Amino acid sequence: MGIGGCACARHGCFIPHSMVDFQKGEQQVNMDYARVHALHHEMKPSQQVLHFYDINCQYSQNLGCQIATNAFLSLLQGIKIQPGIGIWHVHGHKTECFTRYAPNFIPSSGNVDGEIMETLWSTLNVISPSTQGMATPHQQEVLDFQMNDSNVSNKLE
Repeated sequence: MGIGGCACARHGCFIPHSMVDFQKGEQQVNMDYARVHALHHEMKPSQQVLHFYDINCQYSQNLGCQIATNAFLSLLQGIKIQPGIGIWHVHGHKTECFTRYAPNFIPSSGNVDGEIMETLWSTLNVISPSTQGMATPHQQEVLDFQMNDSNVSNKLE
């Protein structure tokens, strides 16, 4: 069990309504849900999105079909998603993944490493042991508070 979610690679903030619980390991349907909700949060349909995920070389291949066949998920019409793999994780992949998914080679990606979730998880790892014995609603409330605090702290820096 664990959690997954989405964050802005540029600003380092958790995206509201894009956190999910993993019931049995990291399942793609959970990440589909998180990604779709992140893309619906204050996005314009014509906007291009650079999406980093550790296994994007596999995950992004069938994403359109997975979302199209799910009655509960939908993408904004016209949105363009460019898959990427964070610079630290891409080195563990095949050589062709590096040139295709590393942020260094993605036009308009700027100077991002694509590993923002790794740095954000570190703040949650401090409190996660204390949430393990909590009821689910209380656990979610504590994690929400910590993520909101992280967002406010990033905004003030």
